[in-house]
Amino acid sequence: MDSAQDAVYRGNLDKLIAKLDSERGVDLRNYRPNYLERRLATRLRALGLHSYRQYSAYLDAHPEEYAHLLDTITINVTEFYRDEPVYDIFRREVIPAMIEQKLRSRHRMIRVWSAGCATGEEPYSITMSFLEAMGRHEREFLLNVIATDLDEKALAFARKAEYPVERLKNIPKTHQIKYLELHGDTFTIKPEVTRHVKFRSLNLFADRPISVVDVIFCRNVFIYFSREQQAEILEHFWSALSRGGYLVLGRSEKLAPNVAKRFELHNGRERVYRKPMKI
Repeated sequence: MDSAQDAVYRGNLDKLIAKLDSERGVDLRNYRPNYLERRLATRLRALGLHSYRQYSAYLDAHPEEYAHLLDTITINVTEFYRDEPVYDIFRREVIPAMIEQKLRSRHRMIRVWSAGCATGEEPYSITMSFLEAMGRHEREFLLNVIATDLDEKALAFARKAEYPVERLKNIPKTHQIKYLELHGDTFTIKPEVTRHVKFRSLNLFADRPISVVDVIFCRNVFIYFSREQQAEILEHFWSALSRGGYLVLGRSEKLAPNVAKRFELHNGRERVYRKPMKI
């Protein structure tokens, strides 16, 4: 490839990256170009396409491809404690501050919404993180984790709280001992965790949202929605969050500018935002 061809090639890649940002709010700037090229090549081969320009046109004609693309780029698998730094931030920073605030205000309920919970690994990870961080204060609070998804089969799987042992890999040993029961090639989540989690079917765009929550996890979900739909969902999230509440997105996702200016940025890399106490 000569320099002129290379410039066109890079230009088309940049245009595709900009398209994902403008139309789906997916920020891929933190990924290495060589990595993106390899992952994109996987989708192009699968679809029998030969250029980024062709792929861009395919995205216009088949919006459902955005979800396949994000799965390919992020290697989007459902697992416990996915992106461990997020949970570390919550254990070290967010939950202690929340407990202190709740103790001062005498509000003893903590409500967390896991939006797009799939087969349940995220809400169970959230619950274990809260229980660990709450420590001696656990009995002083009512922890309620609402986990929602559209996929009824995924929800049925999540309610069973039973997983293959291969999914143990990210769960700390201390959590395995305290919160899990091993059964040969499977393990189950103990009742002291599952009793805090309630699963329900919900369409983020069409259904009435969960209300009055302290934390919303909505990670790697926005790719399924247009920018306009995302803006509406974010408005629902803003209304649902209590003052001082937290919103967590996926690493490749970001808030629309008109919404971002209303939130405080708690951690940019992990996409953790906070609704101000004073509005």
